[in-house]
Amino acid sequence: RTVSLEKVSTYFDSFLNAATVDTITAAVGDLLTCAHEAQVFSDEEYPFQSIRKLKGLPWKAANVWKLLDAQLSKDDHAKRDLKGMRVVVVGAGPVGLRTALELRLAGATVRVLEKRNRFVRINRLHLWDWVKTDLVSWGAKVFSPPSSSFGADKDYIHIGISELQYLLLKNCLLLGVSVDLGTEYTGASFTNGSWCVTTSPKVLEHGVNGIGADAIICCDGAASRVAHAFGCPCVAAGLGKDGKAIGVVANFVNARSKDERNLRQFSWARQFNAPLFNDIKTKYKADLENVVYYSSEATHYMIFTPTKQSLLETGCVRKADVPTLLGADNVDMAQLTDLAKNIACHFNIPPNFTPSQSVSIFDFSETKRHERAIVLAEDPECSEEHPPLVVCFCGDALLEPFWPEGLGIVRGFLSALDCVSSLQVWAQTKDSEAVGRHSDACYKILKSVAGQTREMTLKPAAEWRLDPATRYKGFK
Repeated sequence: RTVSLEKVSTYFDSFLNAATVDTITAAVGDLLTCAHEAQVFSDEEYPFQSIRKLKGLPWKAANVWKLLDAQLSKDDHAKRDLKGMRVVVVGAGPVGLRTALELRLAGATVRVLEKRNRFVRINRLHLWDWVKTDLVSWGAKVFSPPSSSFGADKDYIHIGISELQYLLLKNCLLLGVSVDLGTEYTGASFTNGSWCVTTSPKVLEHGVNGIGADAIICCDGAASRVAHAFGCPCVAAGLGKDGKAIGVVANFVNARSKDERNLRQFSWARQFNAPLFNDIKTKYKADLENVVYYSSEATHYMIFTPTKQSLLETGCVRKADVPTLLGADNVDMAQLTDLAKNIACHFNIPPNFTPSQSVSIFDFSETKRHERAIVLAEDPECSEEHPPLVVCFCGDALLEPFWPEGLGIVRGFLSALDCVSSLQVWAQTKDSEAVGRHSDACYKILKSVAGQTREMTLKPAAEWRLDPATRYKGFK
C-alpha cells in the first residue's frame, strides 16, 4: 500500500476506531510504513515507540502512548525476565490476547495463532471490577470499540467478545506481538535441536517450515486440541448431570430509538424476584432460574436459564431420553426463537433479532478442567542446552466456567497472570519441580475463585500484580 506522511493523522484515527481485523491491521501497517519512510522506525524498540515519532499525530495518540508507557514501567516486568523466550499462543480469544500482552511486557517474543480470519462473536461478557480496571489501563476508554462510555453503568459492567478482542489486538500490534489469523496449530516436535510448531497453512520462519518455540500457551477453549495432542485429558466438573443447567442466549438489533434508550439493564435470579418469574411462567410456560439483559450501541443482549422440564413442555426440546439433550436434531429452533421473542417482549425489548447469532442454547451442567496448569513436554534429545517445551493452559482451556457466576473472563485473566508468573520461575531456575509447585499453588486457589468465595480466596484487587502472592490469599 502506498502511504502519505501527510495522512498520518488519518491513519491513526482509522486505527483508533477500527472495528474489523482488516481495518486494524491495515491501519497499523500504514503507520509503520510511514515510520519507515520518515526514517524513524527501529527494530530495537516496540512498534508504538517508532510510530510516536511521526509528525502530525492527533492529540489522542498521546493518551495511547501514556497508557503503554505505564504498562512497560510496571515493577512486575522491570527485568524483562522472559527476554529471549519464544512463546506461541494458540487462540486469539480475549484470554489468548491478554496472555500475549503480559508475555510481551515480560520481554518474550510472542506469536499468536488463530484459525479464524475474523472476530465475530457478539455475545457480551460480565466483568468483575478488576477486569474493568485492567481494560481501562489498556485503553478501553480511548480506543473504539469499546469507546469512552465503557463501564459507565457501574452496576452492569460488560463488553462484547469481539469488542474486547479488537481492543487487545490493537495493543498487541503496538507492542510487537505477531498475530497470525487464519492459521491453525497442527503440532509441535523437537527437530534439529529445537522445538518447532507447525501450522496450516505453513508458516516459514527464517526460510524453514515451522515456528521456533520455547513455550506454548493453550488458549483454544474447553475442547483444546493442543492439550489433547500433549496427552492432557480433561476431568469433569460442574453439576455433572445433563440438562441440570441450561442457558439460552438471544441477541436483538438495537435501533437506538427513544424507547430503547430508556430500557434499563437488569440481572434477576428467581430467589430475589419470585413474582416476576411466576408471571413469566404463567404467560409463557417458561420456568426460569435467571434472566439477564445488557444493552450496547448495536445490540440488546439477553440470556436466561430455563429448566429442562419447561423446555420440554414448550416444545423447544423434543425428547428427554436422548444421548445429547441439546443436539441439533433434538432442539426445535423455531419454538426456541418464539420463546426468546416472548420473553424479550415481556421486558419491552424489541424482538428484532440480529442477522446472525440471534438465538443459541447451551448446557453448562458439566464443565471441564485440566488437572494441572502446566506440563513439560520431554523429548529424548532434550538436554540442558535444549530444555523441554513448556506447555501452559489458560482460560477455558484450563478451567471452564460455570456461567451464572460470571467467572469466565476474570479467571481467564488471572490464569494468564499465573501462566506468565510460572514462566518467570522457569526462566530463572529451569527447575521442573519448582515451576510445577509454583503453578500448582496458583491453580489450587484459582479453582476456588467464585463470587461467593472471593473474600476467602482473593486479596483486595487494588493490590493485584503479576506475583500470585499479591492476588491469592494463602499462596505459598
